Amino acid sequence: MPDSPSDPKIMTAPDSGVKIRMYRQGLGDCFLLAFATGVGRPFYMLIDCGVLMGTEGAADKMRQVAESLRASTGGRIDVLVATHQHWDHLSGFDQAREVFDQIEIGEVWVAWTEDPNNDLANRLRARRRAHLRALGGAAQALRAAGDGGKAGALEAVLGFFGELGVDGRPSRIEAALDYVLGRGKPPRYRAPGEVVGLPGGAAHVYVLGPPQDQALLLRSDPSSRASEVYEKRLGLSQETAFFAAVLAETPPQSPEERELRNLSFPFEEVYRIDPAKAAADPFYQEHYYGKTGADEETAWRRIEDDWLGAGETLALQLDSDTNNTSLALAIELSPGGKVLLFPGDAQVGNWLSWQSLRWPREGAGDLGAADLLRRTALYKVGHHASHNATLREKGLELMERPDLVAMVPVDEAMAHRPKGGNPDGWDMPFPPLLARLKEKARGRVLRADAGAPAPEDLDPADREAFAAGRIETPLYLEITIPA
Repeated sequence: MPDSPSDPKIMTAPDSGVKIRMYRQGLGDCFLLAFATGVGRPFYMLIDCGVLMGTEGAADKMRQVAESLRASTGGRIDVLVATHQHWDHLSGFDQAREVFDQIEIGEVWVAWTEDPNNDLANRLRARRRAHLRALGGAAQALRAAGDGGKAGALEAVLGFFGELGVDGRPSRIEAALDYVLGRGKPPRYRAPGEVVGLPGGAAHVYVLGPPQDQALLLRSDPSSRASEVYEKRLGLSQETAFFAAVLAETPPQSPEERELRNLSFPFEEVYRIDPAKAAADPFYQEHYYGKTGADEETAWRRIEDDWLGAGETLALQLDSDTNNTSLALAIELSPGGKVLLFPGDAQVGNWLSWQSLRWPREGAGDLGAADLLRRTALYKVGHHASHNATLREKGLELMERPDLVAMVPVDEAMAHRPKGGNPDGWDMPFPPLLARLKEKARGRVLRADAGAPAPEDLDPADREAFAAGRIETPLYLEITIPA
């Protein structure tokens, strides 16, 4: 049973507005929001709960976070939002499942891209599974070929999907998502254009993304073309050729894999020669393999493993593609008032799609996403403040409130840890973005790793008020946004 609302461990809510807690488990997202309903206990919304694969003591950290969530909510979360299928957003539901089993869940919200009754969603998920199995196989092949650098770089990106199963599929991330979906009664598959009122008029939640336009859904970077992520199904691109080659040695496990395999051969079967027969043929021994199969003079001719180097680029594309399926929400605290922006890890196409959304309002004309952005008072910075998860002109530059606060779930030391062949790791937070966030928010940037800004980084007029509405502990940072 939920604890009493008078329990001192309970996270209270302000009389109006919201209290927002960002947990500090590492490179990952976990946000708890408490809204006043006017009667009884607060209304609690949890948005994601995870940490990056490879984080030291990850399971213990996530259990500590989950225990805090249970105690702070009195054992009941009214809405659980799972933004997208990445380990740094969902791992807690795997690592601390026994704690979450003790927490009542009212509703579960996920994006329409997880809906089993949506044909496009099913195709995208099947494609992702096939690609992950192939990329896992590529990492194994690179290690077998002695290229630990490329294998490590590929494995670092695959870490966003958790540990792969024996068949190369993302068993643990899928298990974590299945657990979340199973806590729904049933889960709510949210689509752009929806608006949901919270009890007691505490807030209205506007669903911004992910887009249902496939071209925008697959656009992750300003310089990318939509076709660079998922090619047309009847063509053999660099991407499909790569996956087909990796999967060629194993029996296809899905229609998508069978299609990739069928596309992978440039010649009819009559013109092909089995590699084992070629290795024993005098012609190929002399002109390709060398007499012993290991001659240095002929090694430069052999290209069997060269194509594996494309794996990291394709893994990054798939990673960005998954980020772009993020459930993006704008939470309006009062009509025409402050807005909280929680975009998950939405990338360029997701942000761009918001511009066409409209919500009717009585006597005030349609409400658009630009108006919601202009009224944003709290921005949860996307994808740990990476370079392509915050739009500029149609994103941050529209946020014009003088009391804007940014919360960045980042662990810079973990992000910059060497990964594979990259000694500098990932550029999180991206310095130009971080600098602009500080300008737009007048220094009010809260980081999970560094904590609250130093007083000298704040406008003198803001220091006292900003400190008064903030709590900082080793486990979380908390701020109150009054309506």
